[in-house]
Amino acid sequence: MKMSAGVKQASRAYYLIPSLFTLTNLYLGYLSIAATFDGRYRWAAVFIIIAAVMDGLDGLVARLIRASSDFGIQLDSLSDAVSFGLATAILIHVWGLHPTGAKWPLLSFLFLTAGVLRLARYNIRTKSQPDRKTYQGLTVPSAAMFISSLVFAHPEPLQTHALAFILGLLVVIVAFFMVSTMRYPNLLSFSPRKKIDAKSLLILAVFLGGLVLHADIFLVAFFTLNVLSGPVLTLARFLLKRAQRKKSAPQAA
Repeated sequence: MKMSAGVKQASRAYYLIPSLFTLTNLYLGYLSIAATFDGRYRWAAVFIIIAAVMDGLDGLVARLIRASSDFGIQLDSLSDAVSFGLATAILIHVWGLHPTGAKWPLLSFLFLTAGVLRLARYNIRTKSQPDRKTYQGLTVPSAAMFISSLVFAHPEPLQTHALAFILGLLVVIVAFFMVSTMRYPNLLSFSPRKKIDAKSLLILAVFLGGLVLHADIFLVAFFTLNVLSGPVLTLARFLLKRAQRKKSAPQAA
């Protein structure tokens, strides 16, 4: 039975709904770059953080209405490369490195390169890895939000080589985490079709409360914990396996 032209058009429009969130994400990335060049660094950071929210919503909406597609996956990655890779790299250079006179353009380019590599690897493994409770490597939006939280808390350009060195060290660490094989928990792994439990509501309440009371401190703390969650969980698994081996060794003997 053939579909009518009206049904086909409705179906196409149905699949475009998640893409609207993705394009909003891309537009916010563009606004962030423009704000960086205008010297409005806090706004540049805010645009990146809001873009990350849009990036999370497009996936949730796609799963909710079952409108996932290969086109949407590619569009999402290209938008992420701009909004989180390029926009954050430019923000790192203009806000943190250039004002101090540090001639380290490779550091901001390192962030962009690691982000693009992370996105390419994600695209390859999306179909072969249906379980999305964890991710391999720090996600690019998480890395971008971590840097943006620092800018949001301290919007004035860095002025000393010491601060530029600390920023450069953080960029190197975050770039390594993005391309690493460490497992990171997926904070958006819940299904929109299921009821939200009390634990999720408590986390949401703490997040909103932190934003209202002390947004600058809370964002830095929250995204720092997110960046460190991968290494901490990796170390915990290693220690657990090591303890299990020691426990099983005498029994085997």
